[in-house]
Amino acid sequence: MNRPSFLEPPSRDVILNGPVIRVLLRLGVPVAIGELAHTLYELADIYWLGKVGRVAVAAPSASWPFIWALMATGIGFLSAGVTLVAQYKGANDEEGVKKSLGQVYTFATIIGVLIATAGFFAIPYILRLARIPPDVYPYAVIYSRIEMIGLIIIIYWESFRAVSSASGDTVTPMKINLIGALANALLDPVFIFGLGPFPRLEVAGAAMATVLTRGAMGIASIYMIVRGHRDLKLEKKYMKPDKKIISLLLKVGAPLSAQYTGEALGFSLLTVIISLGGSVALAAWGIGDRPFNMINFFIMGLLAGCTVMVGQALGAERIDRAWSVASTTAKLTASASFIYGSLLAVFRYPVVSFFINDPEVIEAAAGFMLYMGPAIFMFSLLQVGQAIAQGSGHTKTMMAISLARLWALRNILAYLLGPGPVGLGINGIWIGMSLSNVISGALAVAWIYRKKWLKPVIKQAT
Repeated sequence: MNRPSFLEPPSRDVILNGPVIRVLLRLGVPVAIGELAHTLYELADIYWLGKVGRVAVAAPSASWPFIWALMATGIGFLSAGVTLVAQYKGANDEEGVKKSLGQVYTFATIIGVLIATAGFFAIPYILRLARIPPDVYPYAVIYSRIEMIGLIIIIYWESFRAVSSASGDTVTPMKINLIGALANALLDPVFIFGLGPFPRLEVAGAAMATVLTRGAMGIASIYMIVRGHRDLKLEKKYMKPDKKIISLLLKVGAPLSAQYTGEALGFSLLTVIISLGGSVALAAWGIGDRPFNMINFFIMGLLAGCTVMVGQALGAERIDRAWSVASTTAKLTASASFIYGSLLAVFRYPVVSFFINDPEVIEAAAGFMLYMGPAIFMFSLLQVGQAIAQGSGHTKTMMAISLARLWALRNILAYLLGPGPVGLGINGIWIGMSLSNVISGALAVAWIYRKKWLKPVIKQAT
């Protein structure tokens, strides 16, 4: 019996010449399933922690922006690795693919150790400076430190997922993601509530379940890439510094790192603003935001396919192909996210009530869905712009738009309309966040349709 087509990674020829929507789906469906699995175990965390109480739910929400801020620099360079692997693959340059792969893993090793060490010791001071509510603070510190310990291994999983997808294989990362999600779902209640011989760890238990499962995924991915996975094999000789590849990684990765770091710091400041509403606002953010991630399993699949296809098309100097992929992705993504966001706004109370029984949190989270839902499609267009920028390697303009969204729009509007002079309270925060998505999405669409990104970066370094 033949396997379904989405379980068979498409060849370079198919990526460059096959029907756009069909190839997007072949690349994107495995990513979508993997993202769905990841979202489901995030929802499992929130569900089980919701049984503990609002403080337990608030701790991961308060912690994650600061964890992301510490990781952002490394993720930027991993994303640059996707650009190089995809474009060298499109150009049919095997040596370029091998060198790019080696440099990505060298960066990952160095950055993983540095970030994990710095984060473990710095996070208590960072969270205190952020004025995380006193009842949430100790749990946020515990959650963050456990995540930092796991990062040393987890970053290898992120590296594998990036380079494997860039080469056209999104199926293998999907399979590993599914296994990890299942393991996390089984471990969550065991560690959170202390089932069997295990002690009750609550918030720390949720973090431990995540680190153990994703750490195991990291170890498995190292084994696969060293042995050789499809046309990717990590070889020691290619891990030595290569001036040309490092130059390209810095050129493409520096704006991405600046973007991710700026976004993460912006979200950290947003966390401070939301914290002014106390544990109710933080818990409502954590619960209200998670159901939106359910559409991400579809959108992230399309975006991953878009990045790979744009990168390989530009590497092969197929400009028409790259544009067709970009415009098709934008239309599909905007349509799907608008429909889903509107449905969440309509059915907000039943959705929120599934996760928690606290009336104050339910009301605040329902407000989040009402104001964010109908406008979420504009944020999805911003994401399309980011995917195109990553695939093409032209990352500076989208970096500026992404940073402006948080620093010049979201945080200022959220503060002014929420706890600031306008004084609309928690709902004012959500309105400010929604407006920032609308404005930045419009700017991203303008950048996409200017078409200045339609040229490969690898040709500029030869």
